[in-house]
Amino acid sequence: MLKRVAVGVGKALRDTGQAIERMGCRAQDNFIFNEPYCRHRAVMNLYDQRPRVAQGAFIAPNAAVIGNVDIEPRTSIWYGAVIRGDQSNIFIGGESSIGDRSVVQSSTVNPTGFSARTCIGDWVKIGQGCVLRACTIEDYCQIGDGCIVQEGALIENGAMLEPGSVVPQGARVPAGEVYAGNPATFVRKLSKEEIEEFGEYAEEVCDLAAKHLDEFLDYPTTYQLREQMAKETK
Repeated sequence: MLKRVAVGVGKALRDTGQAIERMGCRAQDNFIFNEPYCRHRAVMNLYDQRPRVAQGAFIAPNAAVIGNVDIEPRTSIWYGAVIRGDQSNIFIGGESSIGDRSVVQSSTVNPTGFSARTCIGDWVKIGQGCVLRACTIEDYCQIGDGCIVQEGALIENGAMLEPGSVVPQGARVPAGEVYAGNPATFVRKLSKEEIEEFGEYAEEVCDLAAKHLDEFLDYPTTYQLREQMAKETK
């Protein structure tokens, strides 16, 4: 609580200083503060909650990792994905991937009585456009594009969801099985070879993420855009 009060007071002081600076700029006929630029942060604190991102993890520049989030090594958060740890902890294991535009959330209270945090294991692939909330996904799982996994759901080791599947609150997908539909129902069992391929696919995504990571600097370059725009407006 004291930490949040300190954050609030600090923000008020910074906003006051910013307002005074703008008044001074107006007096000098300098309107540089009106120049638009992107202030998006891929990793953002929320009061006293701050993400913990391991070395070697890839977070896309337009993704958002917010609050109480733990991301293990070689994990990739792809473009437009949102990881919202604003209510409870979110844990994402090593060499897992969160697809483009997917949303991972936790909750304060789970209506099923299970943990309100979201836990994603190792070597897990979350497809594009998925929504996960206060659920548990164990190792070597494959979640197809557009899936929804609701509060208290459990996806066991080596399980697979077909694209567009919906796993309702408190439901369980047993290990090594394929589920599909709304609500998701049993389709078939996976072979040992198919489950092993999930790990190989996770390695391929890790290698691809490493290539993307190499193309981005370790620090933001917004200041360069601002300086360039300032020169153009003179």
